Order: sequence, then structure tokens, then C-alpha cells
Amino acid sequence: MPTYSEASDGTSSSSEDIAAMSFDEYCNDYLYIPSKEIEAATNNFADENLLKRGTSFEIYKGQLLQSGGFIDIVARVPLQTGVALNELRVTRNFNHKNLVSPFKISYNFEDQRITINKREVNESLDKHLSSQTLTWMQRLHICVGVARALSYLHYDADDDHYVIHGNIKSSKILLDHNWEPMLHGFAFAVRAKKHDLHLTSKYNGALPYMDPAYEDTGGLTHKSDVFSFGVMLFEVLFGREASIPNNDKWYFARLARSHYEERKLDDLIAPDLWKKMNLQSFNIFAETAYCCLKEKRSQRPNMNQILLRLEKALELQHKHEHLIIAGRYVIQPLEGKNS
Repeated sequence: MPTYSEASDGTSSSSEDIAAMSFDEYCNDYLYIPSKEIEAATNNFADENLLKRGTSFEIYKGQLLQSGGFIDIVARVPLQTGVALNELRVTRNFNHKNLVSPFKISYNFEDQRITINKREVNESLDKHLSSQTLTWMQRLHICVGVARALSYLHYDADDDHYVIHGNIKSSKILLDHNWEPMLHGFAFAVRAKKHDLHLTSKYNGALPYMDPAYEDTGGLTHKSDVFSFGVMLFEVLFGREASIPNNDKWYFARLARSHYEERKLDDLIAPDLWKKMNLQSFNIFAETAYCCLKEKRSQRPNMNQILLRLEKALELQHKHEHLIIAGRYVIQPLEGKNS
């Protein structure tokens, strides 16, 4: 079933209409808004509106006037040639609620494409990892949503190719007012022939999330995203971002693997979170995350397998909490180490 969205002239177009457009029509007719509107929205890209300056983009917050009302936006000004163009090409035909597609585009005085997205109320996942109010149920729901997005990229976005995101991490997961996750950050994503190795000299993943198999193969596959997703799963479980002490970029992944193998994961989980977990739900989640971090790509599950396991973990936690609400039993703290 096609979805409908609003073009820059206020008319609505279906996903089928967008697919039928040329790329120039998509950018210049469907997404384009004049630069003066973005300058007004961001107060001429004022320093006080700057949210982040990375290696690829400067990101500004703002309020854009649309249809008589203001909406919160972020404007991403590219610092590298081609990154905004690549993102537009990769995301153009996406049709999934857990993926972010461009809302509008504009151009600055240097003729660079500025990508505009709606700003989500709860911002990004990395800002909530340590929050004591983000429940295990919410964490599972977020992980399932991201898994659905990645399964779509790897299997459904294109018949003959898969899309490799290449930079999965908690800061790339946006959360709306209902805590529904949306994956963004496709500046360096690639379309690769299914079952083929995508050879590249540019792997732009953040260091703690990078697929270690890249060093031996010089290329990426969809299993590269699986490794990065596994790191993110352990971030959600441990309530903290992956770190790189002593220049060891795989410290966090090794820490997670060793604690799983020694049945000591609960040592790294906040006590309040640990007490509210269903044991079966936790075990499925932990085993799935651990398998994602296998050094050999052939030993890692694919995203369809991962999605099924995480959905089961969510289902078990939901039943657990429903029984508690119904008064069927009293919450008992988990005992012992993970099994």
C-alpha cells in the first residue's frame, strides 16, 4: 500500500509517485524550499542554534514555518563533498516508519545541499541510555524498531541489492514523542549487490562499532551492520555508550563478550533495570546481542533472525508485565548470573 507525504508546494504524493520522479524532480520540485526560509528558521545559522559540528555535517536547530504553523527542524550543512547527495540518493525510495527520509532540502551560497529533517521530541537514543526512567519494555521496543528498519534495508528496500548503513550507533537512533525509533544518518550508506562483498577504502563507522572483519576483507556486507547493531544492543543493556579506553576500539565489544561468557552480565546492568526484567526475555536478548558480536561474519545471525528473537524477547516481557499488573504474581528479583 503506498504512503502519502506532502511536497514543497503543499500537494501530496504517494511513494509510487516519488519512485516515478527523476532524481532532479525529486530534489528540485518535491523537496526544495528557498534558502531564505531555512535562514529565517535557523536565525541565519547562528552559533546559538548550532547543535553539533561533526566531520561530515554542521547541524542546526530551528523552527520552520509550514502551512501557517511552526515545526521544529534540524538543518544539516555538509562539510564534505557528496555526503548530502549520497544520502538523498540512498533514502529516496525508503518506505518504512522506522527510517528517516529527508523532509526538505535547500542550497546555501556555496551551492551545497542542506538537508532538513523534522526534529524529534526525545532526540537521540544515546541521550537516554543511562536514564532510570527508560524501562526495559521501552528499551526492547526501541531495539525491535531498529531491527525492523535494518531488516527492511537488508531485504526489502531493493530486489537485487541491500543497503548497508555503515554507521549504526545509538546517536543515529531518533526517538519520537511515543519513543518510536527512527534510524537516520545515511551519508555514507551504500547499495551493494546481495551476497557480494562491497569493497571500499572508506569505512566511516564510529570506531567502537566497526566490523572487525573489515580489516581482513577490505569490504563490507550486511553483517557489518549486524556487528554494529550488536554493540548498540549492549549499550541499551548496560545503559552507557561504547567507549575506547587506551585506544582499544573494540574494548566495549570485548567487555560485553567476556561478561556474557562468564555469566556476569548483571554486574554491568543497573540494579533497578535488572530487577524488572523477565529472565527469559533477558536471556534471549543477551544471547542475540552476543551472537551479533562474533568476529567471523558467517557466525553472526542475519537481521531477519535477529528481529524474530528480539520480538520474542519483547513478547515475553510484555506477558511478564501484564501478569504483574493483573496481580497474578509479585515481582521477584532475578537471581544468579545470566544463563
